[in-house]
Amino acid sequence: MKKTVILLVTLCLGAAAWGQNPLDRPMETFPTAKETHILCQEAWMQLQNNPSLAPELVTAALRSGNRQYSNAVLGYADETAGPKAIVKAVKKVFPSLSDASKADVLYWIGRNKLEQLQPLIEGSLVPGEAGMAAVFAAIQLGGTHNEALLKKLDGPLAAEARRLLMGEAANE
Repeated sequence: MKKTVILLVTLCLGAAAWGQNPLDRPMETFPTAKETHILCQEAWMQLQNNPSLAPELVTAALRSGNRQYSNAVLGYADETAGPKAIVKAVKKVFPSLSDASKADVLYWIGRNKLEQLQPLIEGSLVPGEAGMAAVFAAIQLGGTHNEALLKKLDGPLAAEARRLLMGEAANE
C-alpha cells in the first residue's frame, strides 16, 4: 500500500510539473533539431542546478554558432543567474563573435537595458545585422547620449532607427 501511495504521489507531482519548462514536451512540438533540443535541455538543467555556470555556458553557446541554442542559453542565464551575472563573459567573448551572434547579444543587451555594455553598442553601429541590433539596443537604453548617437547615423541604419523610434512613439 505504501509503495502504491508513493507511486501515485510521484506521478501526480510529475504531471503537475509537466509543461513548466518549455523544453518538457514531446520532440514533435519543439521547433528545433533534436541535437539543439538536447543541448538546450542540458543547459537548462545545468543552470537550474548551478546558476554560477552561466558565464561559462553563455560563452560556449555564443561560440557554437547555433543561434537557437545561444539565444536559449542567454534566456536561461537571465532566468537563473540574472543578466548582470554574465556581463563580464559577454564583454570578453563579444569581439570574436560572428555578425549574427553579435546581433543576438545586442538584442539581449537592449532587452535587459544593460548600460554598462554601451561601448559594445557604439562599436557595432555599422551596416549589417549587428548594426541593426545595435540601433535597437541604443533605442532601448534611451537617454540623451543615445539620441545624439542615433542622429549621427546615415544610410540603412538611420532608416532602421527612424522605423524603431516611430514604432516606439506610436506605442506610447
